[in-house]
Order: sequence, then structure tokens, then C-alpha cells
Amino acid sequence: MENKIIHGDCIEEMKKLEDNSIDLAFLDPPYKLSQSYSTSVDSDNILAVASIYPSALELKRIVKKGNFACVIYDNRIIPLVLDAFKRAGWKYVRFITLYRRCGSAFKMHGWMSTSDCILLFQNGEGKEKYYGNCSHDVYVKEKLEIEGFNHPAQKPLDICKDIIQRLTKKGDIVLDPYCGSGTIPLASKLLGRNSIGIDDKLEYVQTSIKRLNTTC
Repeated sequence: MENKIIHGDCIEEMKKLEDNSIDLAFLDPPYKLSQSYSTSVDSDNILAVASIYPSALELKRIVKKGNFACVIYDNRIIPLVLDAFKRAGWKYVRFITLYRRCGSAFKMHGWMSTSDCILLFQNGEGKEKYYGNCSHDVYVKEKLEIEGFNHPAQKPLDICKDIIQRLTKKGDIVLDPYCGSGTIPLASKLLGRNSIGIDDKLEYVQTSIKRLNTTC
């Protein structure tokens, strides 16, 4: 079983991976280059999300045909991720909701924003393959994570595990090109999957490695 964390630019590192070598791409791209999150959509947001276009193209090459990319994204800028994956040749499959009952919230266009979007894309056509247990399409974050790792957008470990068990089988390879504090690689390891995590911030790479090494 291999769980690897790479320090580097995700686009350049993905170029080193072989064609059709990844079983699932599971990513939570940043919405700001500075990682200083806010409710505004400004130039930092535009620059940060631009990386989703080359990412979608590289993922198209390295994810196995018929398999999935699962993308957690900001609901303010959904048109960008839909456009990026469509241009790269992915097929949009469906939308899942992560409702934050506990955590940050802000008012946006008349409603309190308390949810994140999880979008599922298939690499080309073909029969959709699912495994494990079937869950409802609204995940609920009931409480803050037990441990925080100085990351502004840490996702719940149990929810990541549930998504991975539905889209992969044991021994499969899960790629997270924006791995942050390493929750998706850790969830993969706990489920008996191989994983590759990439991040350009050394602090997060070190955190991810430490989390993987301290988990049986």
C-alpha cells in the first residue's frame, strides 16, 4: 500500500503521472491564491480558480476512462468548474451537497450560505461504477473536526471516507492534487486505498505526511 505526498505545483506534478493511472481524482481546489478566504469575489479568486482549467485537462489524461473526478467547489463560482471540465471532455454526472450545520456561514444574495458543492464528473462515457454503501446526497457537517491543522477549508474526514468508499475499491489509487492538510489521502489510507497528494505549500505537505505516518 502506498500513500505519497508530493511538494510541488499540482499541474507540473500531474504531468509526471502516467496516462490512465488514477482510479479517482478527489479535489478541493483553493478559491484564493492567498488562502485568505472571504465572502467577496475579487481578483485573487479569479487568479486562483484559473488553475482548474489545466487541472481538468491533466486529470482527463491520467484518470482511467469511465472513472470519476469528485470536486468540492465554491457555490459562487460553479460556472467555472463546469466550463473547465466540459472543455476538457469530462461528462457532468451530478451534484451533491455538504451542509455545514457547524462552521462558518455568511449572507449571500438573500440567504445564509451554509453549504459547499460536491460535483461529480465522469471521464468520458461508459457504465458508471459504484461500490460500497449508498448514502443520501446531502452530507451534514454536525461538528467541528476534533483536530485542526491550520487550514482554512478543512473537510470532515468521515464524509471524505464515505465518498471514497462509494467511488473506489480497495487497492485503487486516489489522487488529490490540492491536498492541503491531507484529509483525502488520510481517508484513502484508512479505507485501504493507495493515494497521491500534491500541495505547493511545504507546511501543508509536512502536516499531511505527519497525519499519514501517525495513522495505522
